[in-house]
Amino acid sequence: MSMHNRAVCVFCANPRPIYAAKVQWLKHLASHREAMIAYVVDNFEKCPLGAYPRHIRDKTEYAGHIRWAHTKKELIEWAYRNLIESQIATYP
Repeated sequence: MSMHNRAVCVFCANPRPIYAAKVQWLKHLASHREAMIAYVVDNFEKCPLGAYPRHIRDKTEYAGHIRWAHTKKELIEWAYRNLIESQIATYP
């Protein structure tokens, strides 16, 4: 059983490696909700959170879609799976 997961939070102002279990990572990411929304809006043409990606051209509408059509938990889980988990180095 691993004790810590090391990765860099892409949403922190001064990114540095963080050693944390998944639950701690999810709590940490919860404080970066607006940064996660901005990241999705800036980097994806279609909403990556839904089962059927929806293309939205207006950035303000896109941010509103992410904020209101998806729960905070969905956004945090997506960010963890796609931005954190892929860079995790697990130490015993």
